[in-house]
Amino acid sequence: MTKRPLILVGSTISAFIFFGLIGGVLLNTLLTNAASAAPAPTVLSPTSASAGYLPTPDPVAEDPTPSATLAPSVAAATAPPVPAEPTATARPIVTSPTPAPAAKADGKLIVVTLKTQSLIAYENGKVVATTVVATGRPALPTLPGTFHIKSKYTPYQFISPWPKSSPYWYASAWVKYAMLYDDGGYFIHDAPWRTVYGPGANVTSGTHGCVNVPLSTMALLYEWAAVGTTVVVQ
Repeated sequence: MTKRPLILVGSTISAFIFFGLIGGVLLNTLLTNAASAAPAPTVLSPTSASAGYLPTPDPVAEDPTPSATLAPSVAAATAPPVPAEPTATARPIVTSPTPAPAAKADGKLIVVTLKTQSLIAYENGKVVATTVVATGRPALPTLPGTFHIKSKYTPYQFISPWPKSSPYWYASAWVKYAMLYDDGGYFIHDAPWRTVYGPGANVTSGTHGCVNVPLSTMALLYEWAAVGTTVVVQ
């Protein structure tokens, strides 16, 4: 009776040990299989990288610095454009009715101004005489320039160089004083037939190119101006 319980106990212990060994072997096998089933990490070769299989980089956090591009609501904060400096506007030149030539301080000078139809005589820089005149019509203008009195006549007869068929023909006429200042037939002389002088006279009742002067002033000029006196027509 004593040996039989001992044998049973030993058998039971042996069975536990046997099954424990089997369980350990099975557990080790399961763990080994599980470890071999896990995919190994893929290492890309240079060839695969050149083919376009580069690993995707981790996203980079955006720089918190504000963008240089202004939103529409901020655009108004842009510095306003600097206005261009105003350009100085030249003052209009107003022509004085009295010409201001550079009169010789030690000589005589006659200045005829076409725009104002006027004449001023200077001596040593001072005004000797001033008067209104009549100069050439638009078709036969009095030529501007600097001239000198070439000869003086008293009296003098003007004869038309144009035939009667010409619109510029005129009947022969005598004047009391005449001073030739250009060989083209340009004189400063009185005109007993004329009544219109001053601004616009050259347009409404112009001469054939000469400078017509009222008789009283022409008499003074004839006595005052010597041959060689400078005449400026401007």
